[in-house]
Amino acid sequence: MDNPALTIPGFGSAAPQGPQLSADLAALCQNAILGGRDEGGKLTSWAAQSEVETLNLRRRLRKQEHDFSTLFEIVGQISARSLDLVVMQTYLLRTVSGHFTTPKLLIIRKHKPGDKTLTVSATQGIREAHVTIPHDSPLCTEALNRRFCLLLGEVPEPIKALPEVMALRALGVTVVVPLIQEVETPETVLEGFLCLSTRLANREYSGGDLEFLNTLGKMLAICLRNETLYRSSIIDDLTGVASRGHFDARLSQEINRIQIYGHRSIGLVMLDVDRFKTFNDTYGHQTGDRVLTEIARVMVGQVRNVDLVARYGGEEFAIILLEIERERVLDVSQRLRRAVETMAITSMDGQPLKVTASFGAACYPDDAKDKTELIQFADKALYVAKDSGRNRVVMAPPGNGRPQLPKPAEPKTEETQEVKSGTSRRFERRRPSDRVPAEPA
Repeated sequence: MDNPALTIPGFGSAAPQGPQLSADLAALCQNAILGGRDEGGKLTSWAAQSEVETLNLRRRLRKQEHDFSTLFEIVGQISARSLDLVVMQTYLLRTVSGHFTTPKLLIIRKHKPGDKTLTVSATQGIREAHVTIPHDSPLCTEALNRRFCLLLGEVPEPIKALPEVMALRALGVTVVVPLIQEVETPETVLEGFLCLSTRLANREYSGGDLEFLNTLGKMLAICLRNETLYRSSIIDDLTGVASRGHFDARLSQEINRIQIYGHRSIGLVMLDVDRFKTFNDTYGHQTGDRVLTEIARVMVGQVRNVDLVARYGGEEFAIILLEIERERVLDVSQRLRRAVETMAITSMDGQPLKVTASFGAACYPDDAKDKTELIQFADKALYVAKDSGRNRVVMAPPGNGRPQLPKPAEPKTEETQEVKSGTSRRFERRRPSDRVPAEPA
């Protein structure tokens, strides 16, 4: 967006700048004062041209100011949302669509640091977009070499003929913005592409628009990288469910929420794959990994989105059930047990496997007074389930570790003493060291 230099009529096409411009303009004014008509006309023409250029300059400055403010707001908003991928991408696509009046957009990116392909992560105005770009595609090489927006209609012919480029053009994409981050390593890293279709009314993308998009692409690349690193820290690599560290943090958070706001109780279900060592010893560790991955998938499909499935360690999983009554925890645990028992899975060489798991469950604050006891009682119930035959659910008995509130003094009549004595026997508090009795599956 270079501003065209002013040309003083009568002084040639090579427009003077700085002191020379001032000197020539002063000479023109002096001649006009002395009565030269030609000089007066030239001065009038220069003044008109200067006014036009000033208006254009102001218009460009206003647009730059608007673009800068929009860019600043977008970067701030996506940075604030960078740990929630869905929200961040939705906000970005809607904002860019409105700013450029572009009906169709999509983000194609690597979802894990080691991914060898870039796949569609989010779309706007496109129902189905099945585009896969290999990380070593000439399109990626061209983007890394240019480090600037690519107009698909102007890329070299061999790149136009690539299947991924043809697929993008079939979706109406005309501009591809490389998402390049240069912060973490000395080498540039291509995180993906932000793709935009033709603007409404067939308006073209100006040089300023492409500069805007290029800067936005660099900022988005950093946010996507941060989100990827964050997810890798809270997600178990093998199974795709929450990691042990994220489970501990989430359980503490939910217990604190109950203590502060008095929400309903939460359930903790722990499960252990029955005879898991047999799968590794008989069919190999890859089959064992397949069993764990499939169980994780089944667990996620059986609980609500608000609940949390985590890999607790080895072949053991833990599930946090939010806002649930104690009676419902047993029902959910039985449903999970049946889902594992009936899932279809084969070994690496195609042999069908029979997989079962044992479950232990407990609730807070019904069964435990803190996080440590909740895990302890659920884990103890799990091992009672394994000791009593496997493939079953055991619920920790009610009242374990529950704080006993002082009761108001009662008149010492013969009747109340008898009732009080009976109540005390019925709800006697169990010590954490007491063995949890097994319940039939």
